[in-house]
Amino acid sequence: MATKTHRWLLARLVGSIVGTGLGVSALGQTPAPSQAQPPVEEIVVTGTRIRTTDQGALPVQSITQEQIQQSGAVTPEQFLHSVSVAVQGNTNVVAASGAGATTGGVSGVSLRGLGSQRTLVLINGKRVSGGGTFTDSTTVDVNSIPLAALEKVDVLKDSASAVYGSDAIGGVINFVIRDNYRGGQLSASGGGTSDGGGDIKRINGVAGFGDLAADRYNVLLSVSYEKENSLFGYQRPFASSGVNVGAGNDSTSGNTFPANFVAADGSFAGTHNPGAGNCAPSISDPLIDPAGRCRFDPSALVALLPPAERYNLYTAGHLVLTNDLQLYGSASYNQSRQEYRFQPSPLSDQFAFPATDPLANQAPYNQGGPCGAVCATILLNPSSPFYPTAFVKSITGGPTPVLDIRYRSVLTGGRDYTDTARQPRLTLGLKGTSAGWDFDAGFLYSQTQLREHDNDGWPLYSKILPLLNSGQVNFFGPNAPATVAALQATNFIGDSYKTRTTLAEFEASGSRPLIDLPAGRLQMAVDGSIRKEKFATDPSPEIQVGDIVGYGINVIPQESQRNVFGAALEFQVPILKSLTASPAVRYDHYQGTGAKTTPKIGLRWKPLDQLLFRGSYGKGFRAPSLTDAYQPRGLGVTAPGQSDPLRCPTTGSSTDCSTQFNILTGGNTRLTPETSDTYTLGLVVEPIRDLSLGVDGFAIKLQNTIIFGIDTGTILGHQNLFGSLITRGAPTPDCPGCPGPITSIDQTNRNLGETDVKGFDVDFRYRTPVTRVGAFTFSLVGSYFATYRIEQPDGTFLNSAGQVSLITNGNGGVIPRWHHYAMLTWTKGPVEIAATENYQSSYRDLAGTVSGALRDVAAYTTVDLQAAYRPMEQVRIAVGARNLLNKDPPYSNVGGQNYFQAGYDPGYADPRGRYMYGSVTYSFAPR
Repeated sequence: MATKTHRWLLARLVGSIVGTGLGVSALGQTPAPSQAQPPVEEIVVTGTRIRTTDQGALPVQSITQEQIQQSGAVTPEQFLHSVSVAVQGNTNVVAASGAGATTGGVSGVSLRGLGSQRTLVLINGKRVSGGGTFTDSTTVDVNSIPLAALEKVDVLKDSASAVYGSDAIGGVINFVIRDNYRGGQLSASGGGTSDGGGDIKRINGVAGFGDLAADRYNVLLSVSYEKENSLFGYQRPFASSGVNVGAGNDSTSGNTFPANFVAADGSFAGTHNPGAGNCAPSISDPLIDPAGRCRFDPSALVALLPPAERYNLYTAGHLVLTNDLQLYGSASYNQSRQEYRFQPSPLSDQFAFPATDPLANQAPYNQGGPCGAVCATILLNPSSPFYPTAFVKSITGGPTPVLDIRYRSVLTGGRDYTDTARQPRLTLGLKGTSAGWDFDAGFLYSQTQLREHDNDGWPLYSKILPLLNSGQVNFFGPNAPATVAALQATNFIGDSYKTRTTLAEFEASGSRPLIDLPAGRLQMAVDGSIRKEKFATDPSPEIQVGDIVGYGINVIPQESQRNVFGAALEFQVPILKSLTASPAVRYDHYQGTGAKTTPKIGLRWKPLDQLLFRGSYGKGFRAPSLTDAYQPRGLGVTAPGQSDPLRCPTTGSSTDCSTQFNILTGGNTRLTPETSDTYTLGLVVEPIRDLSLGVDGFAIKLQNTIIFGIDTGTILGHQNLFGSLITRGAPTPDCPGCPGPITSIDQTNRNLGETDVKGFDVDFRYRTPVTRVGAFTFSLVGSYFATYRIEQPDGTFLNSAGQVSLITNGNGGVIPRWHHYAMLTWTKGPVEIAATENYQSSYRDLAGTVSGALRDVAAYTTVDLQAAYRPMEQVRIAVGARNLLNKDPPYSNVGGQNYFQAGYDPGYADPRGRYMYGSVTYSFAPR
C-alpha cells in the first residue's frame, strides 16, 4: 500500500497536469523528471471501479475548473452545452423551454442526443435525484450542482451500464468535487447583454480546512448565490413574431382579443372578426385571412429566459480513523426559483376540459363541438348589448344567429407561475483497505421537492365560463372596470401542484489485485447496491378536477415506488504488456419490471508509447421510470400554429388551420424495458510531448425506445404512419371526402422501436513550449453524427442526422451532423487570453405550417473571448464576452411549433446575443 505522502504528491502531480487545460494524457506520458520521483499512485477514473495508473479503454472527456472559468459560463447548463460536444444541447431540457410546459424549471443534459433520461448524472460517482416533474422523475437538474466546489467534470462518452447501472445507456457525466482542498476562494461575477435582458449576477465561496496526511481530517464548505434576469420575446427581433412569410410558417392562434367568431348553428361560413384590419392587441396576419379575422401572436409575451434565483450550500468532510480507514460524508442543499410568464389562456369550443370539472354536465359545455368532448364553449346571444349586430347582418343579410366565440382571455392577464425546487442530499460512507481489498461502502439520500405556484393569469373554468356566457362581457372592445374586476377574480392563485422525488441507496464496492500474470497484474472489482425510488404528486383540489384553464388536465394524488437491486463484477486482465482487457458484467433487478444481465468488454492496446488503441462493447437495459409508467393521464393543448393537412387546404377553417389541438398525455403501464448495444473504437496519438489527437467512433443501437409522445408536427405531417394517434369527429359538409375534424392527438408514452446512432468524436490538443512571447494552448473537440436512424411504425427508418429529430425525446431536437468547440489560449506571466469558437452545422428544418415546405437552417457559429489578469498570485480578474460578434440564432420553425419561443430553437441557441461579463476571484492560501 502506498504511503500518505505518495497520495499527497500524486494529488499535486495530477492537479498540475489537469490544470494545464489539456487533461490527463490518454497515453499516460508525463514530462521526464529532473530528479527521482516517488512511485505513481493508482487512481480511480470515471468508467471503472478498478484502480489504475492510466485512462482505460473508454473515451472520457475531463473538463477542468480552469476550463469552466475560461468559458465564462455561470451555470453547469451553460458550460456543458458548449464545452462538451457529446452533450447535445439541442436535445436537452433547457430552462428556456419551460414556458407553458411542465418542466419544473429543470435543466437536463442529453448525451448522444438520446435524451436526459438515458444520461446518468453523478456527483463523486454517486447518483442524484431527478427533477421530479409530472412527466419526468429521472432528469437531473444540472444547475443544482455546486459549480464552485467542482474539481472537474468527467464526461464518459460511452455506456457504463456494467459499472454504474444498466440505465446509463447514453453515457455518464460525473461531477467531481474538490478533494482534500485546503485554503479558500471568493468569487463574484456579473454581466449583461448588449441588447438588454438576461443579466446574471453570481457570488460564491469555497473553503477547505485540514490536511488528510498531516491533520487526519479535511472539511470542505461551498456556498453560492446567483440571480438571472428575464429576457422576453419582444426584446429580440428574431423572436418577437410567430409569423415568417419567407418560411411559410405561422405559430399564431385563432383565439384572440378582439375575439373571432363563427355561427354556432353553421348558418354562415368562415371565421370573422369585427375588428379585422384593426386587431390590436392581436394582429392582422399576412398569411391567414387578414381582411376577415384577427390572429393572436404570443411570441413577444413569452419569456425566452425566465428570471431565476439559485442558492447552493455544499459541505463535505473526511476523517482518517486509522492508516487504513477513512470516514467521509457530504451534505448539500440547493434551492432554485424560476418564474415563467407567457401569453393569456385561450378559451373556446376548440379546447376540451376534463369531465371531472364542475361544469362538465352543464350546457353549453356538454354539447360537444370541435373539441369533441366537454368544451370551453362561449356563446354570444343577440340579446347581449355587446352583440355586433350590424357586422353580423352584413354577413348574413339580416339574421343574427348565436355566435360561437373564439376568445383570448387578456383581461385575466398573462399566465405567470413560479417553480421552486428544494434539493437536500446526504452521503455517508467508509472507505479504506483491508485484507488486500480497497473498499468503499456508503449510504446516499437525495430528494427533490418541487412546488409550482400560480401567481396570476390562470382562471378557473367553473368561474370564468359562466361569466363569459352571461352576455355581460365585451369580446370586441373595452369593458367596464367592474367587469374587468369580476374576470380577474376568477383567477386561481396558489400552489397548483407539488411533487416529491426520493432516492435512497446503499452501495458497497471493493477492488483488489488477484494474481500476477506474465503480462501484469490481474485485478478485480465487485459492486453491490440496493436503492429505493419514490415519486409522489400532490395536486391542488382545482387540478384534481381539472378546473384551471391552461393546464387542461385533472391529476389525482399519486405515489409510486420500487426497489432496485444491482450487482457488478469487473476485471482488468493484462493479456500482453501492451494489451489489456476489461470485461465486466452487471445484474439489475427492478421491482415490478424484471431483471437483466448486461455484459461489457473493453480492450486497450498500446503498442508504442505514442500510440493507443481502445475499444469496447456493452449492453444496456433501462426499465420504464416511475413517471414513464405512472404519469397521470390528462388533456393538454399543442403549441399554436398547427394545421391538419387533410382538411385545412379545403376548409381554411380556424378549427383545422394554424390552431391548437387537444392532446392526450400521460404514462403507460404496458411499456416494456429498453435494451441497447453500444460499440466504441478509437485511437490516441501523441507523437511529441504536449501534442495529442484522439478519434473515437461510436455506435449505439437502442431497442424498444421509450418516448414521451411523438410531437404533433410529426404526427400531423406523417399521418400515413401516425394516423392511428389522431381521434376525429364526424365528417363535415364543408370538406367533402375529408375525414372529420381532429378532436385529440395521443401523445402518451409508448415504445416506438429501434434507434440507431453512429458517429465519431475528435479530440485534438496542443501546447507550445513557454517562450519569450508566452505559451499557446489549442484544443478542439468535435462530434459527427453519420446516422441517427429512428424506426417508424411501418418498420422503415428515418435518418434524423442533420435534421430535426422528430420523435426521440418528447419535443424532438436538432441533431447537427457536426458540432465542435475550439479554444485557443495565450498566457504570458500574469496575463491570459482565451478565444473559443462554438460551431454547429446546418440542418433540415421542420416544414412550414402554412407552406408545408422544407427548408435548411443555416450553420451557427459563435465566438467567445476572455482576458484574465493576475495582479498578484491570489487574485484573478477576468473580463469577457460570450457571442462576441452578437450573432442572432438562425431562424428555425422548431421554436414556434414545438415550444412557445418563436423564431429560433431554444435548445439549439442562446437568445441573449452578446453577453459581456466580468469576474474577480480571490484565493486564500492554506494555513
